[in-house]
Order: sequence, then C-alpha cells, then structure tokens
Amino acid sequence: GGGEGEPPQVAGAQAARPEDRLTLLLRLRAQTKQQLLEYKSMVDATEEKSPEQILQDKQVEAKIEDLENEIEEVKIAFEMKKLALDRMQLSTALKKNLEKNNPRTSVLMDNMKHILKLNKLIMKSHQESWDLEEKLLDVRKKRLQLKQASESKLLEIQTEKNKQKDDLAVMENSDKIKAIQQNLQMEIQITTVIQHVFQNLILGSKANWAEDP
Repeated sequence: GGGEGEPPQVAGAQAARPEDRLTLLLRLRAQTKQQLLEYKSMVDATEEKSPEQILQDKQVEAKIEDLENEIEEVKIAFEMKKLALDRMQLSTALKKNLEKNNPRTSVLMDNMKHILKLNKLIMKSHQESWDLEEKLLDVRKKRLQLKQASESKLLEIQTEKNKQKDDLAVMENSDKIKAIQQNLQMEIQITTVIQHVFQNLILGSKANWAEDP
C-alpha cells in the first residue's frame, strides 16, 4: 500500500516545481514592467531619446516579452502535470477501492495496474518535455543576450564613426582656417610690396618734376 502511494507523492513534488517557478516569473514580470514604466517616465521628461535610451527601451521590452512567453509555457507544463497527477491519484484510489471491495476482480485489477503504468509513463514523458522546454528557454535567453550584445556593439561602432566624422570635420575646418590665414598673409605681403613700389614711383616722379626747366 505504501509503495503504491509513492508515485503520486513524487509527482506532487514535481508538480510544485513549475508552480514555484510560475510565481517567480510573475513577480519578475511585474518588477520588469514597473522598471519599464519608471524608465519611460524618465525618458519622457527629456526632449528626445538618445540611441542608448532607445536600445535600452528595446531591451526592456524584449525582456518582458520573453518573460511572458516563459510564463505561458510554465502554465501549460503545470496544467499538464496537474492533470497527469489527478489521473494517477484517481487510478490509485480506484485500485485501492477494488482491492478492498472485491479482491477477485483480476481483470479490472490488471486494467488498473496497466493504467497506473501508463500514467507513470505519461509523467515521465511530461518531465522530459519540461526538461526540453527549460533547455529551449536557455537557448532563447542566450539568443536574446547575443542580440543585445550585437546591438550594443553596433551602437558602439556607430558612435565611434560619428566621433571620427566630427573629428574629421573639425580637422577640415582647421585646415581651411589655416589656408585662409596663409592666403590672407600672402595678400598682405603682396599689398605691402605694391604699396612700396607706388611710393617709390611717386617719389621718383616728384624728383623728375623738380629737375624740369
């Protein structure tokens, strides 16, 4: 009797696992949504969003969407395990009732044992399915992390390009200013030379006029 009651207890312990996980995920989703609201209120206070703020906004929204998908999958897995557990408990109760009322009903007993065996296989299959879902969630999280890292790297590259572009523009403007200064200096020198030439010509003309009879 004690050995036959063991599988439902084990199954119950396994079924509590996704329930605890579901509670944790719901709390995480609520916290993340609250953080998003606070972040959006801070962003709305400014005139425009910077590329870093836009990237952070997208990352938070992607995190919320990922948590919601994970919660939905946990809910489904929990319902499946609960259903399988209910079937096992019902089968065990029927089996004990048959043993108590009519020990000679061998055909029904065999059927009940077969049903219990199938239920155990179903629970095992559900556990394997849950393990696969956890691995899938890990893959999705890693993919999201890679995507966020890629976006951050692209933003860093774009920022560096903009900085180089600004530096180049400053250098070009500096070179233009130097060229203008050099041209202006040259024009001043040429003007000075021409002025000296005209002064010499004027002085020479006055000397010639004085010598005329």
